[in-house]
Amino acid sequence: MRQVSKLLAGFVAVGATAFTLVGATAASAASSTVYVSKHGRGGNSDRSCATARYRHINEAIAAAPKGGTVIVCGGTYRVQAVVTKRLALIGRHGATINARGQKPISKKLPGGSGVVVYHTRNVEVSGFTVENAGFDAILVARSSRVLVSHNLLEHNGDVGVDFNGTSDSLATHNLSEFNKGGGFLIADDLGPTHYNAVTRNAALHNPGGCGVIIAGHSTSGVWGNYVAHNLLAWNGLNKKEPGAGVVIATEVKGERVSDNLVADNNIYGNGLSGVTIHSHVPGQRMSGNQIVGNDIGRNNLVGDTIGLAPPVTAHPDKRTTGILVGASSSIKVWIHGNYIHNNWFGIYLNGRIRAHIHNNRFHRVHKPVKAA
Repeated sequence: MRQVSKLLAGFVAVGATAFTLVGATAASAASSTVYVSKHGRGGNSDRSCATARYRHINEAIAAAPKGGTVIVCGGTYRVQAVVTKRLALIGRHGATINARGQKPISKKLPGGSGVVVYHTRNVEVSGFTVENAGFDAILVARSSRVLVSHNLLEHNGDVGVDFNGTSDSLATHNLSEFNKGGGFLIADDLGPTHYNAVTRNAALHNPGGCGVIIAGHSTSGVWGNYVAHNLLAWNGLNKKEPGAGVVIATEVKGERVSDNLVADNNIYGNGLSGVTIHSHVPGQRMSGNQIVGNDIGRNNLVGDTIGLAPPVTAHPDKRTTGILVGASSSIKVWIHGNYIHNNWFGIYLNGRIRAHIHNNRFHRVHKPVKAA
């Protein structure tokens, strides 16, 4: 458990740093605040929502100084807001970004997002409803020390929050629901992604994806991320694209998805197992992931084909299951202190796995540990 404690200490420090930096930024920017309102006018004094000078969010972002604050007043804004410098983007009550039809900022992306934080650091995005984006509600790309908090993210084409090529960032107190691709994504399409935290959020009813996805999509690597104290329920119930409460996975040979910590989440009602690890091909570096202290109810409602490449033969799991680990690569995984209940299988193992399994509790579980 010393490794768990070390990781926890590191992530607590990351979260504290993110809050401290953003708080300091917002405080120091009190005299550098600009306002956006549906009724904004160029000649206004710009001291409140009633006297806002700007009608367009990106215009206000461009006008705000580095370290400044952009306050977005209530109303619906049809925009893809793009942040490329240090600032706080804060939505007041009723501030909604409707990103329907927005174009992606890069040809590498399949669609537009509601808010894009790109190639910067020390940014806060909070207080918004973000809906109808073709891609992500909030995309944090090639950035660091970004705080995403207290947002409602719904009916978007991919996920609610995407940390991609990003480090030392925090998503907290967000509700991500009814998004086609899942709740929260930590991935490396745009570069190495490490030491991010997804804590105290809810991911609910995302039909074609997982509550939280930790995924290797390139060979840049995804490591040292922290997923904790989230409510993850009723995700991935689309039989064509089932999803877990939390998935740690890659299909890329030579990819690193390691040393991530999934702790103290409440997980139930998902299409795949509550916490699922998939190492699909040989030659991947996926050791050191830890599943600790989670409350995991009935999951794997759709069933998992697992999909492992030789030399491993996949043995599909069609029963309700709390935790599933399937690996074509040789991996080590720690599964400690979880409460798993109301499943056929508590822990299901298939493949080349060295599992350290200790101090888990099982209630109404037919077979606590199954090695297929």
